[in-house]
Amino acid sequence: MADQEYGGQIPDVDPTNLVSANEHGIVASIRHAQDVDSFAGEFDWAEAQVIVRLLPHEALATTTRREVFRGTILVPGGRIAIGDADGDVIHPAHRGWNQLVVTVDADVQVTDLSPDEVRIDLFPSA
Repeated sequence: MADQEYGGQIPDVDPTNLVSANEHGIVASIRHAQDVDSFAGEFDWAEAQVIVRLLPHEALATTTRREVFRGTILVPGGRIAIGDADGDVIHPAHRGWNQLVVTVDADVQVTDLSPDEVRIDLFPSA
């Protein structure tokens, strides 16, 4: 995820962390579509979900989610590109510096560096 105009400046992936980040973008590792038990015969592709929420202020913490990353990202254009190797979608963001909090379901193990779902909340920097 990066500012639509800064897409080439996302950070290198650190395989020891669920989230890699710099001021221009973040990479959140999620389950890969081919991460299935077997390719023999018929199989269902693995599915993963990235939920991005544009909020006016930070959301209250809950017991159902676990924070895995907190940081800031510069979005001068007010739009971010969210995608993978197959394509991306454009999503609104706050123009300028955005605080972001990445969470996973509270049941996701700390050692799971490729969960099925991550949520990214964006809210204006103070």
